[in-house]
Amino acid sequence: MITDCAADICKQHVGESWVKRFRKRHQDLKVHWTTGLEQCRAQALNPTTVNGYFQMLGELIEKYSILPQNTWNMDEKGVQPGIGERIAAFVDRDAKVIYQVENGNRELVTIIEAVCADGRALHPSVIYQGQCRDLEWGRNNPCKASISYSPKGWTDQDLGFKWLERDFEPATRPTYDGYRLLILDGHNSHCTYRFCKFAADHKIIIICLPSHTTHVLQPCDVGVFGPLAKCWKAEVNAASAQLIPITKHNLLIYYDNARRRSLKSSTIQAAFAKTGIWPFNPNAIPAVAFAPSLLTTTKSALPLGAVYP
Repeated sequence: MITDCAADICKQHVGESWVKRFRKRHQDLKVHWTTGLEQCRAQALNPTTVNGYFQMLGELIEKYSILPQNTWNMDEKGVQPGIGERIAAFVDRDAKVIYQVENGNRELVTIIEAVCADGRALHPSVIYQGQCRDLEWGRNNPCKASISYSPKGWTDQDLGFKWLERDFEPATRPTYDGYRLLILDGHNSHCTYRFCKFAADHKIIIICLPSHTTHVLQPCDVGVFGPLAKCWKAEVNAASAQLIPITKHNLLIYYDNARRRSLKSSTIQAAFAKTGIWPFNPNAIPAVAFAPSLLTTTKSALPLGAVYP
């Protein structure tokens, strides 16, 4: 592709070694592998949508005098107890296949995490797959997670409300009569009348991020879940290497290890800063992030913007 572009600019054919010579002449450039981006995300992350979101965010922070210690982001992540991370190993040159032991447990466990702009992390809420609660699930619970269950291990509207009422509100209640800000995505478990009314009654301001922009605007996605996932997979690998299966009965032990290694105060604060939430910075998103949206319209057919119930 690059030789085609060069030939088009020069209006003449370029040789096979042109790229090599070009790189040698321009030492300030480097080759970087591209990262896939869904078309809906490319179109949604445009200046119009993002500017509207930051305008609303800034107005709410100012109007309700919201402090960093009362600014939260919540999101769900899925983990599989038996799936770790591939590792590299030195082996004999003639080796064809190298196996890594896994226990093969692919059952989905949903974990709700909430992080604060001041660097704190709320205790997690774990949703196991099941038809009823097994008391053994919480027997070893060093991270003090709240435990729920659903038929498929997914969150739903009822569990979303229970998280807000049972976990978030009591644990984050300010010592003074102030407001809290809770930033989350537009999943239907967060957008019920019951959820929003409870939040309003308890001075919790909710902002739903614009559709398909969480990869850039949500602290959990931008800087928190990546390190957490890496540490979790390392825990799975270590357990598998010792032939210890991770099950519902011991999962919280290994997940707590991953949380302690990854959910550092500095990591959480950096994620809020990178997304422009705190310190508030409407210019935090670099212009290059909007480049994919320039190939499509950003004004005549906008996606749903940020929502304030």
